[in-house]
Amino acid sequence: MDLGTEHESAQDSGEVCIFEIDAEAVGQSSTRARVGVKAHHDPRLVADMHEVDVAVGAGQAHTWSARWGPEGVVIACEGNVVYASRQRIDYPLQLMIDLFELGAHDDDGHYPKTAMVHRVRGA
Repeated sequence: MDLGTEHESAQDSGEVCIFEIDAEAVGQSSTRARVGVKAHHDPRLVADMHEVDVAVGAGQAHTWSARWGPEGVVIACEGNVVYASRQRIDYPLQLMIDLFELGAHDDDGHYPKTAMVHRVRGA
């Protein structure tokens, strides 16, 4: 996710949500992800989150990308656009990569869950 830094204004808090999943959304050949824009405390934005299915299964390396600016927000997986919005976020954002678990833990020894980030690139 890319989140407003709020260092110039408390309203500069919008988020470009590039990829958000729940464990049960990951299959062997596809994954259901949430993508979009979160307004948080920015009255210039409207929350606009969508679930998308991508042809990437558990354990497969894949590439997500995001562009934002005066023309809007575009999010893609493996080069295929999965979300586009005309909402403008024209203030600095910080990249946040999180892995967290919600709910009760299983007693089957499969915790903690892990993920690997192979590469991050900014332009």
